[in-house]
Amino acid sequence: MISRTFGLVVAGVGLAFCTLAYADNRAYVWTYEYKTMKAGEAEVEYYTTFHSPFPDSLTGTVTAEHNLELEVGMNDRFDMGFYQVFVQPPEGVLTYKGFKVRARYRFGESGQYPIDPLLYVEYKGRPDFSGHEWEVKLILAKDFNRLNVAVNPVLEFESDDHGWEREFKYNMGISYRLHQLVGFGLEARGGPQGHYLGPVISHGKDDLWAALGSAFAITSISGGKPKFMLRLIVGIGLRP
Repeated sequence: MISRTFGLVVAGVGLAFCTLAYADNRAYVWTYEYKTMKAGEAEVEYYTTFHSPFPDSLTGTVTAEHNLELEVGMNDRFDMGFYQVFVQPPEGVLTYKGFKVRARYRFGESGQYPIDPLLYVEYKGRPDFSGHEWEVKLILAKDFNRLNVAVNPVLEFESDDHGWEREFKYNMGISYRLHQLVGFGLEARGGPQGHYLGPVISHGKDDLWAALGSAFAITSISGGKPKFMLRLIVGIGLRP
């Protein structure tokens, strides 16, 4: 039933729009660049993330998480995204995990400052509203012709029965556009519970694109976090 409902949601969003338009073409799967949607335009992004605590033995150990996002440009510097999140544990059933709402704001225009700055704020909620999580990112990026460099310091705030906890993390990447339609790069990410590194490849532009990236643990991992992650993002630009 959950799988059928999820499929109907995806189909419904696609049918609600009929014309392809500009999309938030991404070179990375965890790191954000200096981009927002154009005013009045929208896109659908579909994330599939696989992770496992045992990268050398994936059979029966892989958890899959699905994010369906609708992204809307409110003006030429500010956009919002609305996510529905589903998760499927190893050999388990697909269940609804929660929702996310996020906002991005670009300061100035590309090249106006030595480093292009963007503020990202996200709220994560559970279906029963039993917990709350806020994520604040400062997106710092720069393009050098075909080469892009991006750094995202991240501060997370999460509530539990004992109050609020705070944690600092980071995402960072470097990508080179080999061709108008193909880019290749490297991403690093991590925090107090461990650090990861992996390649990423992107394909497409404007109204249709995809990015595939991996993250392999390069340090010891704690807190029950996975040692291996693989993520695919597909984006389709839409105009009402």
